[in-house]
Amino acid sequence: MENEFEVTKDGSTLNVLLDDELSVGNAPALTEELSKYRNQGIDKVVFDVTGLIYLSSAGLRCIFYAFQELGQEPEIVFENCAKEIYEVLDHVGMTSVIKFEKSLKKKELYRKRKLCNLNMGEIGQLNKERKKGLDDFAANNDVVCYSMKMGQED
Repeated sequence: MENEFEVTKDGSTLNVLLDDELSVGNAPALTEELSKYRNQGIDKVVFDVTGLIYLSSAGLRCIFYAFQELGQEPEIVFENCAKEIYEVLDHVGMTSVIKFEKSLKKKELYRKRKLCNLNMGEIGQLNKERKKGLDDFAANNDVVCYSMKMGQED
């Protein structure tokens, strides 16, 4: 995935596959890609966040863009969201507009995509790096500094 995301349309549903992060490096490109689907009757946007370990404020804006601009407030779904990512979304008040689901099928696809060509040592190392990435995100993300929830005044 060149931009660390992939977008496909299935009827009135957009499926967005994210890689390790949604940040200033790729969120503008994803927002631009999503904008191509404005006024196309999108009822649901499913974000596969199985591999997501970092979400910046730019990524949050991209998700909110999907909610506000793709139809009449389409259903936003996060599949396989890590608890650290969920906590940030909750902190900024976005859990009220996002539905969270588990998908074993998408977890298996993620494992095949990421791990199929690795040996056991490399898999162990990748898992350690993912855990460290989530721990670092939880401790140091730029969103925790926000004192406001969406829609609140200073």
